[in-house]
Amino acid sequence: MTLFKRLVIMTMAILFLALAGNISSGVWSVKEHLNRQLNANAEDAARSLAISMNTALREQDQGSIETLLNAMFDGGDYQSIRVFSVEGHLLIEKVADFDASDVPSWFKDLIKFTQVTSEAEVSDGWQQYGRIFVQPNAEKSYVKLWTITQTMVVWVALLMGAALVMIVFFMKTLLKPLADMEHQANAISNRDFRTIPLPRARELRRVVMVMNGMAEKLSQLFSDQAEMTEQLREMSYRDSLTGLSNRRDFVGHFKSYLDPRQGCKSGALILVGIRAFDKYNQEHGTEKADELLVQLSAQLKEFRKEHSKIITARLKGAEFGVFIADVTRDHAFQALQKLFKQLSMLPAVSGSESMADRLHLGLAYYSDSSGEIPTTGGLISLADQALRRAQGRGRNTVIMLSTSEAQETESVMGDQAWRTYLEKVLEGRAVKLLYQPVKHFGMSVSHDYEVLARTDYKDSLVTASLFWPMVERFQWTEHFDQLIITKAMSLMASQPEDLRLTINVSPKSLVSSKFTDWLKKVAQDNPALSKRVVLEVSEYALHYDAETIISLSQTLSAYGMQFAIDHFGASSGTFSYLNRIKVDHLKVDRSYIRDIHLSKDNQFYIRSLIQIAHNLDIKVYAEGVEKEEEYQVLKDLGLDGAIGYLFGKPLAEPH
Repeated sequence: MTLFKRLVIMTMAILFLALAGNISSGVWSVKEHLNRQLNANAEDAARSLAISMNTALREQDQGSIETLLNAMFDGGDYQSIRVFSVEGHLLIEKVADFDASDVPSWFKDLIKFTQVTSEAEVSDGWQQYGRIFVQPNAEKSYVKLWTITQTMVVWVALLMGAALVMIVFFMKTLLKPLADMEHQANAISNRDFRTIPLPRARELRRVVMVMNGMAEKLSQLFSDQAEMTEQLREMSYRDSLTGLSNRRDFVGHFKSYLDPRQGCKSGALILVGIRAFDKYNQEHGTEKADELLVQLSAQLKEFRKEHSKIITARLKGAEFGVFIADVTRDHAFQALQKLFKQLSMLPAVSGSESMADRLHLGLAYYSDSSGEIPTTGGLISLADQALRRAQGRGRNTVIMLSTSEAQETESVMGDQAWRTYLEKVLEGRAVKLLYQPVKHFGMSVSHDYEVLARTDYKDSLVTASLFWPMVERFQWTEHFDQLIITKAMSLMASQPEDLRLTINVSPKSLVSSKFTDWLKKVAQDNPALSKRVVLEVSEYALHYDAETIISLSQTLSAYGMQFAIDHFGASSGTFSYLNRIKVDHLKVDRSYIRDIHLSKDNQFYIRSLIQIAHNLDIKVYAEGVEKEEEYQVLKDLGLDGAIGYLFGKPLAEPH
């Protein structure tokens, strides 16, 4: 029972006892008064009759005796009046038949008036003529006392009702700070470091001040810790001048994308160079040269917003790198031309010479349809070759080279063919789901799986990395996400209750009100299944529309559906969202996991991330674990789990 209910019940009980005692005292006092009045009236009546009947009894006038007796008795205040002669013979008697039937018998037994029969002699001097006995009628007194008692009970009930309203209002006002502190404590446990208004009560005011101070310190502690980790990450993986990734971070992510098990089927590496930048630096000074690099990097950041799988970096001096994953050859060349046009719009670098006159772009394209995935060094070398060719051909030149001159499947399959193919997939609900097991460190058995989407094409499975860019191009992400979630939840309905599925959702779907309304209804209509679903969004999604996704995560958490962040660490500035978004776990980007046993910097970053996340009750998983050495290091660092081919390949059905 809550403190509020206990205080209200205790206060009302005390008030009830006080009022009940007051009623009892009042009723008893009235009863004593009526009892005295009852017997006194009987005594007065006996004396009065004795005086008035003196002559009538002496003369034995029966008519006068009866007249006097009726006059006294008809008032109804007496139970009986009896007149006896001197010899003891009953001369006349009147008995009332009044019965207070409206008065409960228990009330009469409880009150019980003491009725005293009054006696008086009828005499003249020393001569006695008879005796009169008058018994009082208590029935009227019972009725009167019962009416008074009822009135008092009604007033007490009304008073109790009014008192209850006042007590509830007073208690709620008094205990509101305690309720606020309870909500504050729950919020702190959910990583919401809010403060609450100070109450007027001095004792509670002190407690609230302590709680607010603790919340502010925890918030500051988290912010400082997150900022420090982010700064260390920036120092290790960011170019201090432009804010883009440095060569080290670029190569790490680049290697991760080229990993065959990553599922990246194609990609385009673009190298951007500025002709004669060293000369420009000498002629205009370091400040102007840096300003030019910053302007160029700002355009690259704008270009980055148009792609979900993209890395941009400053590799060295005036050379920049851009890698776009999962693009067709045609789209890669279109991106190259668009980037060149966008960068060419920068202000003139000197005199009449435009930025376009100094720009050279080289692109290296690959696709696994050629049967061979290039090495990191091989693709960089090819892109560098394309850049050098562009520089050799003179001003404002772009060159595109491919790892194979053969026609890739993606290139042969144009936009209209993709549209027709994907329409058939939607119509036939032909998305096939695979389930990759999630390894929980410290547990021998796990029933968590990540859902992977595939489609059939010419008797082979097409990975999401190949068809999803086209889904986004045709703006069908909502339809495909709905289909995948529906099929996954249908399977869960027939599986054991400990099965939990992680489903990747496109950020473009999450910012669609139509899709989110559908998702909320699904969660509301299927509360048991929703508690076993984790919706996973890429870290990129938070930069796409953070507020919408944060709000949605808080709404869906009310139905038990959880959120997770995938590819964590692939971009910067995400730590600031962790205390606002309700997430079940973070999945560290595989660029930090690959050969982590050889990288002390990556180990330090992940150790710091784990400390921050665990302080916020967020689990941390690793993705792309494929080596036993990686697994041992990750387990020693304190990760909660991992996913990768080391622990199992995608399955047709969860075990």
